[in-house]
Amino acid sequence: MEKLTRGILIALEGIDGSGKSTLANNLYTALQEKNFDAILTKEPGATALGKKVREIVHHQDIPLCTPAEYLLFAADRAQHFAEVIIPSLAQKKIIISDRMGDSSLAYQGYGNKLDHTMIHTINRWTMSNITPDITIFVRIPVEIALQRAKNRGNLSAYEKREAFLHDVAHGFEELYKNRNDVIIVNGIESPESLTNHVCTAIEQWIQKTLPPHNYGLGTINKQLLK
Repeated sequence: MEKLTRGILIALEGIDGSGKSTLANNLYTALQEKNFDAILTKEPGATALGKKVREIVHHQDIPLCTPAEYLLFAADRAQHFAEVIIPSLAQKKIIISDRMGDSSLAYQGYGNKLDHTMIHTINRWTMSNITPDITIFVRIPVEIALQRAKNRGNLSAYEKREAFLHDVAHGFEELYKNRNDVIIVNGIESPESLTNHVCTAIEQWIQKTLPPHNYGLGTINKQLLK
């Protein structure tokens, strides 16, 4: 098992139906096949608390005001970092997380019109001021994402609100238009093509952004291995 000298946190973001969860699974499998010590996790739902939060917010059998909805996500995020993210970084793993703090800015900030500064402040607190090394944004037209969701069946509370998802998609575009730590990919690509594209893009991003270290998903600089 290849072991890095520090953990790497990779977050996957996008609207419901973008294919980011499939990509997260495929990316995790690719890392495992390359003999990396990687884990796959998600928000919400990676912890016992997260599973309960996921059930509440995705089905919304209990009516939620928008601040309460966000604070449930924040509680999940705090638990997720305490139980999963921080220990895994300490163990020098590569972490693939299906959603993280940017989802709250897009969904609760742009979608539900909550104060962006407040969300950002609470996110930083729940994440112990840790930010992803790399964010992968899976971009896809809302209409295609919704058709995928309808084909899958069992729509989430968010997938039943098309205008809301357009606001969320706009939010992601606004969040990432001036970011240099984001890899933007086309969610219309086949899962295989998308996985290969992301693996290559991550390696190139790391080589360009963190020279002379070369700890991407391909060739590994032995200086970074134990």
